[in-house]
Amino acid sequence: MPQTDEALLAAIAKGDLAAFEHIHRRYLPKLMHFARRITGSHEAAEEIADDTLMVVWRTSNRFEGRSKPSSWIFGIAYRLSLKKRQSLDRQRNDVVLEDDLVSDDSDTAETYMLQKDLNSALERLTPELRAVVELTYYNGYLYTEIAEILECPVGTVKTRMMTARRRLRDILSDDAPILSENAVA
Repeated sequence: MPQTDEALLAAIAKGDLAAFEHIHRRYLPKLMHFARRITGSHEAAEEIADDTLMVVWRTSNRFEGRSKPSSWIFGIAYRLSLKKRQSLDRQRNDVVLEDDLVSDDSDTAETYMLQKDLNSALERLTPELRAVVELTYYNGYLYTEIAEILECPVGTVKTRMMTARRRLRDILSDDAPILSENAVA
């Protein structure tokens, strides 16, 4: 069984179900986490992760190797997440229940509150800013790779990161006024 993502995508293009299952196991949790950060919905994230992997299954023959396979896969997830987020924003008239927090294996009240504050602050960012933070800090991508995923120039990624950091700093400061997302965006 080929182990590199490139080899797995080539095998998937030939209909190799075992290669697809390997990619599925490798990427499903990462894609779900990423999509949840963009959409704010666990249910939507599951759907997006599944849809992303189905796109990989159906279109792996289109992967040309100009980027890393993970960048190509996350690019698909990003575009699907943005579409879903727009759809959810149009439908959202009710109260949204908070998803479970990402655990760092610490059960202290302070750590819990810090994580909750950070998650709340991230939710107040626009999807484009949140995606840059998510891809950088939670998935370890470089700016050049993020530019490929988001289909924008590297300079735009850097600007979005600078803007996201500034907004997060403002949101998380103790004396920051409480603003709506529209006021922050």
